[in-house]
Amino acid sequence: MVEAKVISSLEKVMLTDDYDSFETVKALNAARGERASFQVVIKNAKLGSYSDLKMSVRSKLLHSISIARVGHVPSEMPAYLERSDDDYITKEPGLFPDVLYPIKRTDIVRSGRYYPDTLWFTVDIPADAEPGDYPVCITFTDIKDETKTKVRVVVSVKNAVIDKNDLIFTQWFHCDSIADYFGVKMMSERHWKLIEQFIKTAARTGITMLLTPLFTPPLDTAIGTERPTMQLVRVVKTGEKYTFDFTLLERWVKLCRKYGIEYFEMSHLFTQWGVCACPKIVVNVDGKDEKLFGWHVAAMSDMYKNFLSQFLPALTAELDKLGIADKCYFHISDEPSVSPEKPDYENYLAAKEFVAPLLKGCKIMDALSHVEFYDNGLIEYPVCSTNHLAPFMERDIKERWCYYCCSQGDKVANRFFAMPSYRNRISGVQLYVGDMVGFLQWGFNFYYSANAVHKIDPYVTSDGLRAWPSGDPYSVYPYKGTAIESIRSVVFFEGLQDRMLLKMLEKKIGRDKVLALISELAGGEGTFEEYPKNSKFLVQLHDRVLKMLG
Repeated sequence: MVEAKVISSLEKVMLTDDYDSFETVKALNAARGERASFQVVIKNAKLGSYSDLKMSVRSKLLHSISIARVGHVPSEMPAYLERSDDDYITKEPGLFPDVLYPIKRTDIVRSGRYYPDTLWFTVDIPADAEPGDYPVCITFTDIKDETKTKVRVVVSVKNAVIDKNDLIFTQWFHCDSIADYFGVKMMSERHWKLIEQFIKTAARTGITMLLTPLFTPPLDTAIGTERPTMQLVRVVKTGEKYTFDFTLLERWVKLCRKYGIEYFEMSHLFTQWGVCACPKIVVNVDGKDEKLFGWHVAAMSDMYKNFLSQFLPALTAELDKLGIADKCYFHISDEPSVSPEKPDYENYLAAKEFVAPLLKGCKIMDALSHVEFYDNGLIEYPVCSTNHLAPFMERDIKERWCYYCCSQGDKVANRFFAMPSYRNRISGVQLYVGDMVGFLQWGFNFYYSANAVHKIDPYVTSDGLRAWPSGDPYSVYPYKGTAIESIRSVVFFEGLQDRMLLKMLEKKIGRDKVLALISELAGGEGTFEEYPKNSKFLVQLHDRVLKMLG
């Protein structure tokens, strides 16, 4: 016989956790059109025994419910020990609950001998659902002796209909990683089918902007090496004249729009961390494809400037033709520094001064942490790391953007394996309080080691071969020709929904009163570094907002 209970989606059930330590959830509240989640944790009543269970789910919301088995993934490096705070589940290597393997209601589920097993239930509440209480009744029947274990939770659907997510949210989408994992040829039809499945999952996780590989993105690539060619623009060179074929770019845009992706993030025009070289660009010269640009060509070489002076006007005309010019953002270089030992600032300045006239009217954004780039006019749309926001918040910036990556593991929110889920979901409240228009995180599906030196299996290696805290390089898993979600992607989406409900309440009572509500429940302002270190605050705020929306 087994025991089972419903628990919050904000719990992470470690294999060694005490089953009795988890609080039972009897009900949860949701707006119409909202996605709600809960977990069912199962254990054998007798230590050392195991059970195979038939599952039965009864609810008027049955066709809106999907189920997954929570899988545990190894982490050799859960945190940077020298600069991480103590708001972690653990900093010790181990197995962490993360991947969500989809299962059917008719599948047999297993309760193991010694450790709890966890199922994840997601309820995509229809926008036209009638307000009211919807019990979800789950029965587990032991195949051996027909004993039954039942759990029940009530999903209380409120009257409000949640608005569409309007955050411009990008997680860098790595097409080569998809091809390498599944062993298919880059840009083959099989590759395009896989790309489509990953785009579909990206949209489900709340992503609204996709990194668009005009040319192979010059990101996370060891100097002198290259990543597999992913180039949406075909280029032909005749003498000093270049011509461009945008057929694949058009296909990409159409595919993104199919799944509701509205914004397009053009791949970086120069190499990462310093603007020292060109991206890898394959060009057809005299009928033969060759790598004309790459690490071997200086960023501000006459050769590359000649190329850009022809390419960028042709590209912007194409974007206008596709009707997405006002939905596009351009990059110069990722995370430039102002260190005296590095020429990043001067290189960035030279690159910006050259490309700006060619991108007149276009938005240029880059992830950076130094306000000097904004103050001196080098960047109009800075994307600042969450632990360096203070000076940027003092400026009157048109669109506020922020990002986090591996370095944001002290005080601020993030989505590492080893962090409690409230530290992930709190981002939604913080993005609202900070009045952020956009958010960036680099690792949607980076299945490589640092600098893409080695391919990795994300089910085995979650930290880029001990390069970053687990949870930084990817948030979805490749699975049977598609991408499946993680606890981290689902919980972050819950945060995006929190943000939208707060924005809806703002329309009703005003921003000042919404901020006052957050402050009241948080016992402070709820900033990026100061926020309640518990799940209770997030649930209370969510439910209070729903009540006030009526």
